[in-house]
Amino acid sequence: MRSKGLHYSCALLLSVGALGISGCGGGDGDSARIAQTVDASKNGVTSIELEDNDGYAHFKGTLQLNLIGRNSENVATNLNTQATWKLSDKTLGSIKNGLFTASGKSGELIATVEYAGLSETQNIIVSDANLVSISVTPASSSVDECKNASFTGSALFDNGLTLEYPLIWAVTEGVTLAQFSNTTKGELSTKNSGVVSIVAHAENNNGELISSTPLSFPINDTLVSLALVSDKELEMREGESATVTITGTYTNNSTAVITSNSTLAADPSASLTIDGAKITAKNGSYAGTDLTLTGACGGETDELALVILKKQLKSVEIKNSNGGTENLSVTEGSNLELNITATFADDTTDSNYDYNLTWSIVDSKSDDYEDDLITLDQTGKLSVSSELDLALNQQLNLVVRAEVRDEDDRIATNAQGQQLVDEINIVVRP
Repeated sequence: MRSKGLHYSCALLLSVGALGISGCGGGDGDSARIAQTVDASKNGVTSIELEDNDGYAHFKGTLQLNLIGRNSENVATNLNTQATWKLSDKTLGSIKNGLFTASGKSGELIATVEYAGLSETQNIIVSDANLVSISVTPASSSVDECKNASFTGSALFDNGLTLEYPLIWAVTEGVTLAQFSNTTKGELSTKNSGVVSIVAHAENNNGELISSTPLSFPINDTLVSLALVSDKELEMREGESATVTITGTYTNNSTAVITSNSTLAADPSASLTIDGAKITAKNGSYAGTDLTLTGACGGETDELALVILKKQLKSVEIKNSNGGTENLSVTEGSNLELNITATFADDTTDSNYDYNLTWSIVDSKSDDYEDDLITLDQTGKLSVSSELDLALNQQLNLVVRAEVRDEDDRIATNAQGQQLVDEINIVVRP
């Protein structure tokens, strides 16, 4: 089925390195051949050969070819990804990194693989034999809970061959204990202990469903405890993400990372998005929303206490109740409602920011006034008494200041170290 003749037109390059590459000829394959020759020199490859195989594929399946390179000490290296693969008949399938994938019809073709001026060929027969039976074999006799178990399926055809064939994997009993995350692959993800029943099935050429004999497979009750950790700080701001890891400890004192087999839940759920092992903070508060993240598997749990904060502030700006910032004034016997618009690091805003906010009139920048007749409370309400009794055309100029304070009652700063403060001019009129 396979040609073992090596083409030595550029074989000398393999022993002397990348020198003299131009002597290998020209054409579109030059860049690939140069890269392969450099790779061969680096790894000391002096010969290549295709790994033995029967050369058969089913028209619904695949066939993996493997190109092996050897150095002067006969050390083997897989060259599948470095080599150039070609098919004599592309209507029968495609090939990438040595994996031939049939296109859905039968026939015969030749696969050619080239590497650094050397080449080999492989005859491939694409069969239309009919599926007769499927058998399932586990990689081990059992598995510890919350770990994965691997299974292989063998598809037997009416021509007596066993070929790779696309199978669908399923748990028919014990579906709450384990599942195939990808039903096209025989990788079982277990969640708890017990016994499950495994089958693999596929349709034959006539559309009839062929199933394996159910395999009873035990999942061991050996998990002792879980440890849930995050790779980031436990205080998270809205939009920030972290990756969590769940490690299980077993009765024999061994440990294993079992994140993908475990479940994660947040309380309150509205403050965290969970995507696999990635968590993203949302719907936080300025004071911080307390959240409990729970990891669970095999009847064991562990928790992380998180705090979800609003986004990082970039700046604050004083405005009146209508959003104005220019030519603000207030008359005797009336009030002026002021508030703060906060801008976050991502340029989103909060037009009613009031957390840890201190309001004041800056005396050193304002005209003299009687503080029992002009007051500013901590909601931003500026009140002017009717008893102020300004003369006609007289006015007072005030500077109002707002400061965001931190938990230590110091002026808070943004990520660039700038203080989160703002001042605004206000005219008091008769």
